[in-house]
Amino acid sequence: MALEPTDLLTPIIHAITLIITGTSAIYVVRQKTTEYLQVRNLLVMVHVFYMGVVAFEFARNFVPAPTGEAGSFTQFFLSVYTISNTTFVLADVLLLTLVAVAIFYRPNGRGILDILREVGKHQTGATILLVYTFYIAIAEGYLLIAQPWCSPSSASLVCHSVTNILGNQVVATEFDPLYLDMLLGILLVFLVYPSGLLLAARRRTTDAQVRRAFSILPIAWVGIGIDLLVFNGYLLNEGIDASAIGYLFAAAAFAATASTFRRATLLSSFFQPVAPHIPVTGPSSTFSGRLGLETERILGRTFLLEINPAVRYEESVKDLASELASKQNVIFVFTSKGSPVYNALAGLENVRFFVMTTKVSYPKPGDSSNEVLVPTNDQSVLLNVLDKALTSNPELKFGVIVDSITDLILSSGLETTYKFLKQSNEMVSQHGVTAVFLMTLGAHSEREVNIVRSLYGNLLSYGTGQLAVQKTS
Repeated sequence: MALEPTDLLTPIIHAITLIITGTSAIYVVRQKTTEYLQVRNLLVMVHVFYMGVVAFEFARNFVPAPTGEAGSFTQFFLSVYTISNTTFVLADVLLLTLVAVAIFYRPNGRGILDILREVGKHQTGATILLVYTFYIAIAEGYLLIAQPWCSPSSASLVCHSVTNILGNQVVATEFDPLYLDMLLGILLVFLVYPSGLLLAARRRTTDAQVRRAFSILPIAWVGIGIDLLVFNGYLLNEGIDASAIGYLFAAAAFAATASTFRRATLLSSFFQPVAPHIPVTGPSSTFSGRLGLETERILGRTFLLEINPAVRYEESVKDLASELASKQNVIFVFTSKGSPVYNALAGLENVRFFVMTTKVSYPKPGDSSNEVLVPTNDQSVLLNVLDKALTSNPELKFGVIVDSITDLILSSGLETTYKFLKQSNEMVSQHGVTAVFLMTLGAHSEREVNIVRSLYGNLLSYGTGQLAVQKTS
């Protein structure tokens, strides 16, 4: 029998859903993050599993009615279709739960085990996750063992053939109502638990796009879950195949997630605090004033500041931070906890600290909301963090202070530090960022000093209690 145009409408809807879901997956893959790679990978897997669900729905449109010689093939397809799609959906529920847990608890590390280790430190969260996972496992086990859908041994073959909204006969699965209620319970828990975690995480960030994402994602995921349960479960049990309408809703939900992830640094911002946009009045004796310049003359320039640790050099750094604050700049400071620079800047509201330490291998939230712990001896991570800081919020203006080059050379060596400084200088110059890199006077050989100085067109010193210009570009 030749295909009518209406026969192709439902497959076209499924194809459109596949394209939109795939687009959303591509945007997730493009996310620029290495520290929280497990979250990106989990989201990609969610998209892949859901595309598997849609692919089976697409194929179902072309499976013959279970009569004659086609009967055995149809029965085989329906068994594979039912087990695969239900398993894919349950896997997505578990993966999305892990995503929500990771965003809420912000684990250190790059794998699923790191997420589990982090949530294991919180008794209530660990208990809820364990019970929910066990519930999902029971649903999957019941599916595989009891096979709670119609079959030739439990009902007539008619239960596999329904009329869709276009009036075409298609094969379908009829679930045991008890199993549908079990799946409904999973959906209700998802509505409260993972979605609740994302909404709670939403309150932690001031980034408008991240807050929007934390609202859209749970709504979209819950909507897709309700959609599948209603259109592929309860309605099919009533002999109504309106799955085409359901997948239109699902396509709209995934279009929303695709729009959310168009920003390639969104996942990074899930974990990184953003400084409030608060202007601060600068002191009468400014950083630029000490150099005999106007503030506008130092903006967007990169400086090497050689300091004498025996004098109060940190006051000049504080003057710079305050002066940039008066121009509504957010300052990202790479330093160690308790250093003179940390202590001098700790009271400024426009400052965010990347606290360099040997206690972590990947960025992790610090003791306060304006701190992120970063590894001193992994400068590739430092570069990635700097990139995220400068690109996650393009509407803001930034300053960068690195304290200090000396610590980097001592922990990682001159060659590695040189590469880091060269790349970071290119990064801040590209974004027009005002940046100051500190280096300790007398701590390096002449060769090391000359190599570092060769990277900077603006050289300053603070050796005798006064800020001085050595070279300017």
